[in-house]
Amino acid sequence: MRKTVRTSIATAAAVALLALTACGSATESAAPAAAGPYAAPAKDITATISVSNWGDPGDKAVYDGVAERFKEKYPNVTVNNNFTPITTWTEYVNKLVTQAAAGQAPDVINIATEGVELGLANELFTPLDGFLKNDPEAASLRKDIDPKLFEGFSKDGSTYLMPNTFNTMVIYYNTKMFEAAGIERPSDDWTWDEFLAISKKLTTGSGANKVYGFAMPYYSFGITPWLYSNGTSMMSDDLETAQLTDEKVKETVGWVRDLVTEHGVSPQPKGSDPYQLFPAGKAAMTGAGHFVTGGFEKAGFSDYDILPWPKGTTKSTVFGAGAFAVSKTSKNQELSWEFIKMLTDQQTQKQWADAGAAVPSTKTAASSPEFLSSPKHAAEFYNSLSYAKPVAAPRAYNVLDPAFMRAMDEIMSGQDIGSSLEKAQKDVEEALQQ
Repeated sequence: MRKTVRTSIATAAAVALLALTACGSATESAAPAAAGPYAAPAKDITATISVSNWGDPGDKAVYDGVAERFKEKYPNVTVNNNFTPITTWTEYVNKLVTQAAAGQAPDVINIATEGVELGLANELFTPLDGFLKNDPEAASLRKDIDPKLFEGFSKDGSTYLMPNTFNTMVIYYNTKMFEAAGIERPSDDWTWDEFLAISKKLTTGSGANKVYGFAMPYYSFGITPWLYSNGTSMMSDDLETAQLTDEKVKETVGWVRDLVTEHGVSPQPKGSDPYQLFPAGKAAMTGAGHFVTGGFEKAGFSDYDILPWPKGTTKSTVFGAGAFAVSKTSKNQELSWEFIKMLTDQQTQKQWADAGAAVPSTKTAASSPEFLSSPKHAAEFYNSLSYAKPVAAPRAYNVLDPAFMRAMDEIMSGQDIGSSLEKAQKDVEEALQQ
């Protein structure tokens, strides 16, 4: 569940960066972001910049490639690319805290939607408005990125992060299983009722031979599309108020539970990995972002296509994006900006497209023949932004995420929906008041 780990790490990054400011680096003066006509630093400048990155080996290869290109442009600049493999978010936090204790707070911060509010609340990022307005290269790149991606990285009229990749949740379906059952590809406006009817038709067998209609993505990002498509969310629009006890939330999690307990079209999620069941032919559908496609390719599995998430009261899904910020404490903000531009330029975007992990942020890369070659409706990955909403990630997301999943565990085991969600609501309210 690559997205789960990546987003948890992103949250931790923000927590860790709070520790950086607590270590005193926030009191240092920083060069202002570009306020007039932008001029890139001289090619012979001598400096050192540090970067806080995380990901898997494929991500590291992309970051290392960018660092090599940057060295060609600025031969006297040393880039300390502090990369943490995807393991646990605690490890990432500890690494950042260690860097802070050594007086090496990062100049460039790699973070995702889930950690942005916490970072903004603690003024960790430099506004990028001057760079975006006055740097012609940035202006061109920005035009090629869906404005919705910038919305999640902006506040009070200022933009703080430059998006490089994103994932939206869509429905994956096994094309051979659909064909064998005589089921045509549903319309892009299919409904919950149609989804359930198809799931029932494709659920067959029993015991070890049972094949399910749907393998549930059992993590908060994977459950969120059901909430959004039913016109509700765990949080208010301004991310200030938890609404886990909203009647629509209760209705939605009841629907999700019933896929397992009443209809039997999905296995008990504990102990079952949807991203193993689906390519193995043990489930006809699952939900995921683009992040599973690389694994499917390595496994030699290609009998799938994608669909928009089915709609309840509305057509909607969730997206989460990765982005880069210049630290407010950086003494080399222009150089950091130059590095961020390279991290998000079209050459790097093509590498993200080829990596099979996430959707590149530029329309150019996402519409390349290579990216669109598989699956058949791969264009839906980028198109889904038109009806997607960002993951509801308040500054207390590190409390919201586990609290919601504890409630889901209780609900899946047969406990009362209302009382389970009330406990989660209380936990998040207390965290938001701190």
